[in-house]
Amino acid sequence: KMIDKLAKIGVIHKNKAANLKSGIAVYINKLA
Repeated sequence: KMIDKLAKIGVIHKNKAANLKSGIAVYINKLA
């Protein structure tokens, strides 16, 4: 959610936001 907000504001590029999200998802999956 916070990443989406930052992407909307334009703080980070949308593609970078998507990469961050997938990276976080992979990290969470490793922990699970």
